[in-house]
Amino acid sequence: MQELKEKYAERDVEFVSMYVREPHPEERGFRKYRQHETYDQKLAYAKELVETKNLDIPVIVDGMDQRHHETLGNLPNMAYVVDKDGRVRHAETWLLADHVDRVLAELVTADDPSRPVIPTIDTSGVGAEI
Repeated sequence: MQELKEKYAERDVEFVSMYVREPHPEERGFRKYRQHETYDQKLAYAKELVETKNLDIPVIVDGMDQRHHETLGNLPNMAYVVDKDGRVRHAETWLLADHVDRVLAELVTADDPSRPVIPTIDTSGVGAEI
């Protein structure tokens, strides 16, 4: 997301992340993180994530009831592209930066055809091999 934010910084595109829950509480590599028991604990985990990942994207923290996350689909890594009129233009159940890049390139180019944007992000080599 950071790469996309930097790419579209001059094109009136905003990025927001929502911290919802620990996807792998107490599992290998995440042993110190348990599922949240209080909102203060959830906020502390979100702040640690921002610091650890050096994020400069605003991070909102869903409530303990997960109401917003459930409304949006309740999956761990969803992505939405919403246009200036508030319409969802793209939704995916797992964030793939190259998909979001293509959609954003189309939207910002349509908004200002004199400054076309070419999708450049390639995530085809990212992820676990099956």
